[in-house]
Amino acid sequence: MKKLSLSLIILITCITFAQAQIAPENHSIIFKPVFGTHVNSDQGHLFQDQITGFDAAYFKDISRNSDNWIGFSGAKSYGVGFIFRDLSKLKGTKDTSEHAFGQIYGLVAQMDFQLFKIGKAKINFTPGVGLGYTNKYYYNNTKNRFLGSPINETIKADLGMELPMSEYADLLLGFGFLHISNGGATVPNGGLNTGNVYIGLKLNNQKPLTTERKSTYTTLQRNSIELSAGLGARGVFANRNKSLYKSGLYAGYNFYLNDVISLKAGADAVYYYTVFDPNNYGDTFQNYGTSYDHWRTGISVGADINLWRITVAAQIGKYIHYNRLMEKATWYWTFGPTFNITPHLGLQAKTYMHFAQADYVNWGVVYRF
Repeated sequence: MKKLSLSLIILITCITFAQAQIAPENHSIIFKPVFGTHVNSDQGHLFQDQITGFDAAYFKDISRNSDNWIGFSGAKSYGVGFIFRDLSKLKGTKDTSEHAFGQIYGLVAQMDFQLFKIGKAKINFTPGVGLGYTNKYYYNNTKNRFLGSPINETIKADLGMELPMSEYADLLLGFGFLHISNGGATVPNGGLNTGNVYIGLKLNNQKPLTTERKSTYTTLQRNSIELSAGLGARGVFANRNKSLYKSGLYAGYNFYLNDVISLKAGADAVYYYTVFDPNNYGDTFQNYGTSYDHWRTGISVGADINLWRITVAAQIGKYIHYNRLMEKATWYWTFGPTFNITPHLGLQAKTYMHFAQADYVNWGVVYRF
């Protein structure tokens, strides 16, 4: 819970900084009913589940701001969204989890990007990240092995069309994706992936731009060396009071392309405070992240996407040393956001992954020079 509370603090801080430093005049309110299903390739009844809900959001326009990253990325607005999903009709995945789910209530920070236009229609991509609450999870309903905690990371993305109806209203149509997971903070935590279609309404207030707008923050506009260090934990199966702590370290080089994109390559190391003990299997097993040694190391390549003070990084890596229990875990990948306090210093939440399973979330500090 403490780790997820830190995520909420970072999210609120990001929004507060945005309100203070990017101050456009125009804003919009969005409401979208959604109809969806649980996405799982092992589920024999895929597309038969019924998920209903809605998204509501408040956005501020930044399309006419003069920041370079806005021009490069096609960013049009940013804001805060509320999501609701009713999961009570989910059938589960070949087990006893049928109808073991409740409702999801979430708060996400979002940004809207215009990909292109077809006539008057705008094709937009709208990602978001935040936290969600569910009233049914493993520890109050053991049939639900997918959600191990009431508070979960919430990642969403919409791809849709915006059709103007009048000067003050647009029609919204499209597809959405929602991921819910706690990153392995408590186990079991299979996580849920849901897809949906939506139709909605966007209400605008159009005001003329009186002065040029520009934020006070600029990303580091050159190649740089990056160092990061942090601490995180993975839960023990069916024991919410015990955690297996790890520290993640990274050293690499960033190749600056423009204000939005940097390529990167570096070395990763993870230190285990508790290693695997075959005689204490239940309390030391960490699935694909199970290690007999205190250290695992690897090399990775990837990219940074820089959006104002938020950097979203993703890398894929190959292990150099990993004395592992699960032999097929020879590759790993990482992703996560960094909130940049300055162009040199940031706070990071970095998730280590094997295949589609989260190993743990590493909460740490990033320094670039």
